[in-house]
Amino acid sequence: MSDETITNNEVAMENNTEVTQDTSESNDLSSPEAKAMMESMVAEQLASMKENMNKMSKQRDEAMRKAVELEEGVKAAKLEKLEAEGKTSEALQMKLDEAIARVDALSKVNTTLTRDHSVDKILGDLQFRNGTAKDMAKSQIVNELKQDSEGAWIHATGAGLGEFVQAFAKDEENAFLFKPKQSSGAAAMQQVGMADGSSSQGKSNKPITEMSFEDYLKNNQDPVNEIGF
Repeated sequence: MSDETITNNEVAMENNTEVTQDTSESNDLSSPEAKAMMESMVAEQLASMKENMNKMSKQRDEAMRKAVELEEGVKAAKLEKLEAEGKTSEALQMKLDEAIARVDALSKVNTTLTRDHSVDKILGDLQFRNGTAKDMAKSQIVNELKQDSEGAWIHATGAGLGEFVQAFAKDEENAFLFKPKQSSGAAAMQQVGMADGSSSQGKSNKPITEMSFEDYLKNNQDPVNEIGF
């Protein structure tokens, strides 16, 4: 076998090793690269869902606008006909009904605003991934609310608004809407170190002649010198 063939085989083996390492790293879901990729995928899915929700909202609003315009046209034509026929009382009753309907519509708008304000106030304390995630959470929450006898917003089951939102946030199925919690491993290790006396503050102040072997080791955790002391 020639030197050139041996060299080519060595290069091929090195390339295969690098590919295997890269594949292993990419399959490690705890690696920063994998976490970043998952974050990107979740953000992309949320953005797509938000876009679809916006399209549906625009289509709904446009359909409602056309329906209102058509209804207004029909009412105006009917009112004009009643007045032309001299049916004054019927025309007045129709105007009164129209005024009552407008008041009811304004009341519903006000109710919606107070509901949204109450929900937004509580959601402001939560850490969402982004605005899209917050909008999705709000949409799900408001669909399950109702007003009690005093006008306060509660969950359909009777649970308070704050209680329901906290339960919603703790639900694993909704975890993708919130920022992942930061690991507290370093702090936990530090606390364990302090508890078992491994911190510098845990050193014994006893004279060396009164120390046990364990106390001596705790007081002398620095690397030994070349002589062994």
